[in-house]
Amino acid sequence: MVPGLRALRIVEVVAAHGSLTAAAGALHLSVSALSRALQAVEATLHTPVLERGPRGMAPTPVARVLVQAAERAHCHLSDLIHRSQPSVLPAAEAQRRAAVALARIDDAMLAALVAVADSGSESRAAQQLGVSQPAVHQRLRALEQLLRAPLIRRAGTGTRLTETGERILRSARLVLHELRLGGDDLAHLLGRGERRVTVGVLPMASTVLLPAALDRVWRADAQLLVTVVDGTYDALLEQLRNGDIDLLVGPLRGAGAVPDVEEEQLFEETLVVVVGRTHMLAGPREALALADLVLKPWIAPLPDTPARTGFDRMFTAAGLAIPTPSVQANSPAVLRRLLAQGRHLALVSPLQVHEELRAGELVQLLTGPSGASRTIGVTRRRQGRLPTGGASLLDNLRQVALGMY
Repeated sequence: MVPGLRALRIVEVVAAHGSLTAAAGALHLSVSALSRALQAVEATLHTPVLERGPRGMAPTPVARVLVQAAERAHCHLSDLIHRSQPSVLPAAEAQRRAAVALARIDDAMLAALVAVADSGSESRAAQQLGVSQPAVHQRLRALEQLLRAPLIRRAGTGTRLTETGERILRSARLVLHELRLGGDDLAHLLGRGERRVTVGVLPMASTVLLPAALDRVWRADAQLLVTVVDGTYDALLEQLRNGDIDLLVGPLRGAGAVPDVEEEQLFEETLVVVVGRTHMLAGPREALALADLVLKPWIAPLPDTPARTGFDRMFTAAGLAIPTPSVQANSPAVLRRLLAQGRHLALVSPLQVHEELRAGELVQLLTGPSGASRTIGVTRRRQGRLPTGGASLLDNLRQVALGMY
């Protein structure tokens, strides 16, 4: 477990100055108080953090991990403070308030804000955090006083964030994320914990691409703990932006991506038209053209998705009217069940239905009609740092993609 924000700040300043005396002056603390704080950090971690020598205090590898965590966390904390300030505040006063808040806000306050946002009440937040409800209330009040802004409002059905609270929530989550990431790095350095990575996966990537990459990762690092989260693109994107997942694997949005994420293309996927094995077109027949299928009942991808763009483009590229689908669905389970009934056609990822095609449960009618493609890749937070396990997974995703296309 990485120390809290205040302890990290102390380690960061002492490591930068190389002297307790100089650091004490910068932090407005006495040398004895600063020394006791450092001793408390080392006692908590059961390992030296700074090496005392004739030339001052030099950072150990542990201190370097803590300093990196502090720098990243304080970057998000500074953003949080900036977002909470009124735009009309004079620059000098804004800087003074920010300096006070940066020195005094701790992670317990931010954890209380996040827990209330997630649970909708102080009592449920207290249960989630393992503390009392008055403790949660006090932490929230302290945070409001430091930011000089109301962050929560109480309604008959619970507790909700104010506009300012909503504005700073993502930054609060990212501060806590950086602390967790620093804790993982520290535990791995000290041999006290596993390396971990959390990856969000969209349906097409869950059957072949991600499992193949994970197999390669575990051959080199069998101790890596991987958490796989599935869901819709919008839900997974929100978790990515909040720091709850490290990578998102699946179709890319290109120009439609939000500005605080970056996308990396792995390959261009050609979609295929399929039917269930009991469909009237599944048996022996003459070669089909897309024009022969326009009036058939279709299962189309959901609107505003890369697959739906490919669906529409497939018909327009052939000079055909886009058919009105009978069903719009992205759920693999729903798609398979409907196709099994033998009534519908669908444009799908060959990776998503790899096993069904091999088993003969689905039959491929057309391969890669013009325009029926989408870009597959990895989405991550812009300027966000991946855990070591995340970097290894990303590298292996690249290698698997090269072997597939």
